[in-house]
Amino acid sequence: MFGKSSSITDNECCPNFFPDYQEILTDDPNERWSNRICPDGTWEANLFQFYRMVLPRLQAVLPKPFKLENNIRMDETPAHVAVREALINLCIHADYSENASLIVRLHKNRMFFSNPGTMLVSKAQYYRGGESVCRNKALQTMFMMLGSAEKAGSGVDKILKGWKESNWRSPFIETKCQPDKVELSMSMKSVMDDAIKEKLIHLFGESILNIDHNRLLILNIACADGFVSNETVRFVLNKYKSEITEFLKKMCKEGFLISEGYGRGTKYRLPKLNAKVATSDAKVATSDVKVATSDVKVATSDAKVATSDAKVATENHKKRLSKDVLQNLIINVCEDWKTMEEISLATNRNYGYLRIRIIPEMIKMKKLEMLFPGVPNHPNQKYKRIS
Repeated sequence: MFGKSSSITDNECCPNFFPDYQEILTDDPNERWSNRICPDGTWEANLFQFYRMVLPRLQAVLPKPFKLENNIRMDETPAHVAVREALINLCIHADYSENASLIVRLHKNRMFFSNPGTMLVSKAQYYRGGESVCRNKALQTMFMMLGSAEKAGSGVDKILKGWKESNWRSPFIETKCQPDKVELSMSMKSVMDDAIKEKLIHLFGESILNIDHNRLLILNIACADGFVSNETVRFVLNKYKSEITEFLKKMCKEGFLISEGYGRGTKYRLPKLNAKVATSDAKVATSDVKVATSDVKVATSDAKVATSDAKVATENHKKRLSKDVLQNLIINVCEDWKTMEEISLATNRNYGYLRIRIIPEMIKMKKLEMLFPGVPNHPNQKYKRIS
């Protein structure tokens, strides 16, 4: 805690002791960091000095809203407390016999803490808080004497509370092996920022913002990180592993996610925007859709379109059908769930014309129903006649 660098790193003590703080605030791949604090001979590299130099730099990037308490301005927010607790946990729970370093990284929108050793409580206990098993009780006592730590196991509670009150994504803890390490990632990204909202609306339509909180939170993580997994979601929603698996599978069936991989390695990603839908939207935005007779031949694939319907479409592919006749033809085609493309092929009608003019009108008249109601741009959208 207070020793000299040469004494701490003596072979009889902790030869692998190397506290390392890195500021990575640039996007330049050739610049590894913009600032670094590590044992370089210019300071006594002990935990007390490391804590004293690093904490102010971490807290300096946090917002400080104007707040009065007993007519005194309070500069320390719950987020400041959360960062302090994370840094202290790094120091007092590390296994200094491991061949690994104490690492703290400050990114533009994330803080990262890595300490050697294994977790002495389960992840579920960690996220519930209130339980603490300290690896280095002497260090804990010294931080308590500084007024910076407690024995009540409330450190994790303060970390989660500080980030939640800042409306940032919940901190995520992960364990590594060979060497054993515990890594805590504290993102400073909003739970739902404007860029993510715009992307989800573009993908699923305006109504996506009205779905339940848990689904929206999962879509937000998938949008920000590129994917979600059972582990990244489990403690954010505070549910059991089996419950999360079923929930993610259900979202896949609903068309909100696409699964990749198997077992524990399964990742879930957002579906890609249907290219034809995007193209059609672009055409509608620039000019009126001109209805033209399509030369597309009726597909003879596994789409369960009745032979008689196919013949009707073939016979009439050169004729301009009345709206009522076309709607009746679509009703016959949509005996089972059909995509817009399948309807276009089966009726020999222009894809954009059906999507912009005919199908929306039939939905309003309650002649057709959508597989994903209220989300017309859903990439897996299908239609079926209402009996």
